[in-house]
Amino acid sequence: MYGERAPEIKLCCETCGHSLHKHGRYYRSVTTKYRLEQIPIYRLYCPDCGKTTSLLPDFLVPWARFATWVREAAITRKLRGFSYRQVRTTTTVPAVRYSHSTIKRWWRRHLQTASSVSLWIAEQLISSGFDGDLLQTYPSRVAAKPVDTLIWLQQLVALYTPAPLWRQGVGSWLNPQLPGPGFL
Repeated sequence: MYGERAPEIKLCCETCGHSLHKHGRYYRSVTTKYRLEQIPIYRLYCPDCGKTTSLLPDFLVPWARFATWVREAAITRKLRGFSYRQVRTTTTVPAVRYSHSTIKRWWRRHLQTASSVSLWIAEQLISSGFDGDLLQTYPSRVAAKPVDTLIWLQQLVALYTPAPLWRQGVGSWLNPQLPGPGFL
């Protein structure tokens, strides 16, 4: 969508509050399910403090080479009990396969961030007026495992996100809202 022109948005510097100016672009490789894409990443510059920032599209998190929906599909399949090999062969075509260690790294990171993301979503639900008992939906309150937190996270995400997004994947919609680097 923004291959040749930067988006027309007005942003302010997080450090000093001054209005940011366009500062060029660079190209970044992003792996989707079917191919490796080169996409433009537009940069903004603060003339007061001299800092630059990059505008990432919603389907990328910092330093990620794979699109959010690829990582989300891999995590969802792993949570459903797929082997690492099955995850790898069902989320991308052979031309853009990734290694078992990549899936393991995504899985470990997701396990580590699941509790903080779950609590953030629960807080958002409560502050928006949700009156159900969210702790009752936790799968196992005795000897809970990290996978139990992932299951709870999926339940909370289903409550928090609009229904059409839940069926398509929510990472691209949810990551920009989260404090911190995102969870997918």
